[in-house]
Amino acid sequence: MDADLDFNISAVGPFGPWREKVSNSGHVWDGIVGLRGRTALSDKWYLTYHADIGAGDSDLTWQALVGLNYRFSKVDAAFRYRYLKWEFDDNDTFDDLDLSGPYAGARFSF
Repeated sequence: MDADLDFNISAVGPFGPWREKVSNSGHVWDGIVGLRGRTALSDKWYLTYHADIGAGDSDLTWQALVGLNYRFSKVDAAFRYRYLKWEFDDNDTFDDLDLSGPYAGARFSF
């Protein structure tokens, strides 16, 4: 897995705007196993879930996702929550990375 990290930090102070860009690139190879599935609650409502875990160049990585979905005729509305944990091994940029939160989306069928 290639990892690129870019930050843009900007603010307006008494001496005008300033920008600073921080960038770091590297390679991380991890073996990952997981499962995902779907459980029907009714003709229109269903749950989705996903979980995986892995290790290799990093100490440990894992994530879990759960979602409630509603099926229209050709579009599904999705309301989901995801948690991602990545423990890096001897990385100068990060020790650990934790990302989590809800999100919404749409899935189109053709």
